[in-house]
Amino acid sequence: MIEFYRKHKEVILYIVFGVLTTFVGWAVYFGTLSLLKLTFGLAADVTTGGLYFALYTVAQVLHWIAAVLFAFFTNRKWVFTDADKNVSVFRQLVIFASGRLATFGADFLVTYFGTMALVALIPAWNSVAFMGVDWNLNEIGAKLAAAVIVLVSNYFFSKLFVFKKKKDSEEG
Repeated sequence: MIEFYRKHKEVILYIVFGVLTTFVGWAVYFGTLSLLKLTFGLAADVTTGGLYFALYTVAQVLHWIAAVLFAFFTNRKWVFTDADKNVSVFRQLVIFASGRLATFGADFLVTYFGTMALVALIPAWNSVAFMGVDWNLNEIGAKLAAAVIVLVSNYFFSKLFVFKKKKDSEEG
């Protein structure tokens, strides 16, 4: 077991911090979206219309900012420990955030259209009461699918372009 961890430490830590990043992002996303829906008088099951789309967009942007900052600093410190330390933090952050913009687009589209598709397929999941709160399981399901796509894409981008090993940096 220890040998397996040593051999795959980077991937294991990336997954651990990726899951934590997902939870941070989701807390911001679902918290923001729920608060905005409540503030603007939208029911939990509302997933269409201009107001919903505006609130959804605000929640997605705040989710992205929180997730990018959390992921960057945890990845830099604990995951990609053999990365070239001569590259400035600012340069790495700019490249990291640029890559995350692409996956933000994927997250945005998969969540939005995935929610719409799931609403059409399973309308009963649009409002499920749990612990005194109405939850839209269609949004949660779409967000989960988006998270898997984003996690895998971000790993490869980070590994290849952001946290390159010193010898890779000197060659390129």
